[in-house]
Amino acid sequence: MRTYEVVFIIRPDTPEGDIDTLVESLQQAVRDAGGQVTKMDKWGKRPLAYRVERQREGFFVLFEIEGTGDSLRELERRLKVAEPVIKFLSVRVDLERKKHEKLRHRREHQAARKQRTAAAAPSAEARLPDGQAQAGA
Repeated sequence: MRTYEVVFIIRPDTPEGDIDTLVESLQQAVRDAGGQVTKMDKWGKRPLAYRVERQREGFFVLFEIEGTGDSLRELERRLKVAEPVIKFLSVRVDLERKKHEKLRHRREHQAARKQRTAAAAPSAEARLPDGQAQAGA
């Protein structure tokens, strides 16, 4: 199973009820194709960086999907034909998450190793025989 993030923009003049219906139908399409929507965020109306289909703002929605490429293809097909959707972007994120998890594990391992070596190394005064003072002190 792969993990994807899909962000799509809906026309700002779309009524709230229609947005909810569209989002639910897209989630159902992913489930029907064998995937699972693990996270759904409605970001609300936000300004666009540039005009898209003569729109200056849009209603943003984020899906996080776990599934195969078939479930993503079905979602993208539905986004292309849905009239209120003006733009969408799909990104595979499971490879990046694995890479970041591996780096985090490596950093934790190195930090633990440094702590063990620092605790095991005796201080300079502890290495001097009894009764001797350090030179220059």
